[in-house]
Amino acid sequence: MKRAHPFLVCLGLLPCLAMASSWPEIPAPHGARVESIGEQVRLNGVPMRMQRVLSSTKAPDELAEFYRNALGQRIAEERIGDTRLLAQERNDYFITVRIRPLSQRVVETLISVSDMNGAPEPGERPLGFVLPAQSAVISDLESTDAGRHSRQLVVINTHTLPANRAVFDRELSARGLQPENPPLRVTTTEHVQLYRGHRGEAKLILMREGQQTRIVLTMIDAP
Repeated sequence: MKRAHPFLVCLGLLPCLAMASSWPEIPAPHGARVESIGEQVRLNGVPMRMQRVLSSTKAPDELAEFYRNALGQRIAEERIGDTRLLAQERNDYFITVRIRPLSQRVVETLISVSDMNGAPEPGERPLGFVLPAQSAVISDLESTDAGRHSRQLVVINTHTLPANRAVFDRELSARGLQPENPPLRVTTTEHVQLYRGHRGEAKLILMREGQQTRIVLTMIDAP
């Protein structure tokens, strides 16, 4: 089974499959290529199992029918453009299946299983990272794979690019990560900076749109 890094999979998300026997198991179509995504994954503090399935023998409609049969009764279904979404609540777990064509020959299915019983109560989960004032966290994705811990924060606020950069420089420096020079990209609306240190590496993307700044910070700890 081939492994795919969780941050290469679209951040909108995601959710997938379980290896442990207590988690719901979703079968894959015959002949499909299955890629597990991370050994331990959390999205906004919720434990998840994730799986990517690539099929070149079935059309999206056929795959949707396959997963309808696999999930059984009580399925919510929606179609957005060429993407088909299936969802099911099963005991303490929430299952989502997203099917979309990657090309004329290959169809991708992202399967996720979320352990809702393990979800933290609102306000109980510390972020462990000082953000600029009045920032809002859009998503917080964590993964542990082969001893490497990865985390991706997506944040929005109204501060300028230099103001945001100063805060994240300080926080990453406290973690032993220093900016590499020159930055990967600097414009009036975008700033992309790499950081490295003995404890790992990070990539900071700042994007200014109107009066709002969107921040994507990816951190990978050294094993």
